[in-house]
Amino acid sequence: MVCYFSLHSHSLSFLSLLSLSLTTLPLHHFFLTVMAVHSQTTTIVTSQHVSSGTWTTGICDCCSDMSTCCCALWCFPCMQCQTVSQFGWCFCMPLLDCCMVVSCCLRQKMREQYNIHGSCCDDFCTIFCCYPCAWCQMSREIKIRAHSGTVVTQQITRS
Repeated sequence: MVCYFSLHSHSLSFLSLLSLSLTTLPLHHFFLTVMAVHSQTTTIVTSQHVSSGTWTTGICDCCSDMSTCCCALWCFPCMQCQTVSQFGWCFCMPLLDCCMVVSCCLRQKMREQYNIHGSCCDDFCTIFCCYPCAWCQMSREIKIRAHSGTVVTQQITRS
């Protein structure tokens, strides 16, 4: 009679144990034969900090994030709603953006939260001169800041 075992580790060799007969080897000898598996956990911490004081991308850096650029090109209101939602505001706020008030307020709050230098006058001029580019820049900034920070991964190795 041949006994088959399903184990999680490939580091142990059970080929010889598979051919053993249960009638010739007592069960307690079998468990004494099995070697213990030693585990070692390796923790890797990756930290990425975004410099404060400036926008991480320029106003005309649409090629740095083509997905945002394409979304703005094909469905600009959708990109606006997604941007404010990712920032933590109500997603329908851009639909109420008459006279660019919501855009200026969002840009100002982003500057405050991310410690970006500038003024309300700079925000208004940027939004007035190139409204879609300003929104794309804000969207890229939120994505970059959301993905920055500390990433902790653990790898378990068996020996």
